[in-house]
Amino acid sequence: MKYTKEELSTTKLKITVSVEADEINAAISAGVKMQQQGITLAGFRKGHVPESLIEKRFKGQIYADASRDLVNVHLNQILAELDVIPCTGITVNPTPLPIERDKGAEYTAEFEHMPVFDLPDYEGMEINQTRATEVSEQQMEAFLKRMTMEGAHLVPVDSDGPAVDGQYVNIDLTVTVDGKVESDAHGMDYKVGQVGTMPELDAFIKTLKVNEEGETQVTFPGDFFQEPLQGKTATIKAHVYAIKKLTEKSIDDLVNQYKLKDEAELRARAAEVILSQMNKLYRDQAQTGLLQALLDKVDYELPQVLVDNELNAFVEREQSRALQVGKSLSAEQIAEVREKNLETARKHVKTYILLLAVAKKEGLETTERELQAQVAYMAQQMRDVNGKPVNPQDLYKLYAENGSLYSIRDEILINKAMQAVYAKAKVTMVAPKAENESAEAAEPAQAAEPTQA
Repeated sequence: MKYTKEELSTTKLKITVSVEADEINAAISAGVKMQQQGITLAGFRKGHVPESLIEKRFKGQIYADASRDLVNVHLNQILAELDVIPCTGITVNPTPLPIERDKGAEYTAEFEHMPVFDLPDYEGMEINQTRATEVSEQQMEAFLKRMTMEGAHLVPVDSDGPAVDGQYVNIDLTVTVDGKVESDAHGMDYKVGQVGTMPELDAFIKTLKVNEEGETQVTFPGDFFQEPLQGKTATIKAHVYAIKKLTEKSIDDLVNQYKLKDEAELRARAAEVILSQMNKLYRDQAQTGLLQALLDKVDYELPQVLVDNELNAFVEREQSRALQVGKSLSAEQIAEVREKNLETARKHVKTYILLLAVAKKEGLETTERELQAQVAYMAQQMRDVNGKPVNPQDLYKLYAENGSLYSIRDEILINKAMQAVYAKAKVTMVAPKAENESAEAAEPAQAAEPTQA
């Protein structure tokens, strides 16, 4: 096998591969021998069917397998020799590669690859990192508020209604267009006055008391997420079964839940959690500073496919938000989302490439155990369509089938690379800034549970 390379850009290669007849003959013969081992034909002992007969009878399968194996072996060898990492699938032309005995063949392979660049030295980089030692009363109250809200639940109100903003109605809702039912929900808890709700629907529901039903006419917007309802005037029928309010837990409830002595111990445990979260935030900020310093030292072309993947992720998130309020993005809006997030997408890709280079230099890799643990953690955050916990093994199998394991593996790897950069940095701990200068750390990211005794 011989090959030549053509640089279509600094991150895209075209490889032209020439395969000699002898190599093709050897690949075909190897395929014949593989078939011979498992073939049984009348008149011959197993494994002793003549090779010429096997090749004639199973030529299509043998030649297809030989062609595929040849190309795979070639590409693995070429990638290793060129020391490049593809970031897209490799386009082979022609596919499949037609082969015949005693004839040579030629094919091309095109792919985008990670840019090649000199990784700057990161050992001994200097960075200041804030260390929190105290929790303000504002931080404590905000934290406890979130904890009480996490345990909130719906309870019936004393009144028969109608419901007011902030309350929930348990309701049946049927939407009909030209006599055809387009939507039919039963026993749903609808929050009155929530952001994104159609004002006409909200106003209608506010007229109904418990055990009352009614109907109204509503015209849906042209970009409504359900296509059959877009721009249509529909009849909405509703029946209210109950009006509820969200009731949060009390401080005493939290004390009992965590089996603590009193509120003072709850606050002490909460302070430990808050400080841990704040110092993790400060550590993340220090790592961001180190990363930005490294990014400022490098400049390389970004593979367009990776930038497009990032932009597609932005579009998917915006589309999901639109669907939550009953709308969908138009082609023009999608273009605006891509343009708005272009620079952010480019920075994400540049960071990804840089940290993969660090991982390679440090000899880091993602182990199978780490991968399984991450998928198990992700499964804990999910529920299936019936509201039941997702089985980690099932999720792992799904991700393996749809290719998501690769991105999860890379995410773990670049996080390890960032930790490697941080570990080799010269970090100086400093006192927090004044409260009004440190708004980002004023409240922890989430109200994690205090450690139980």
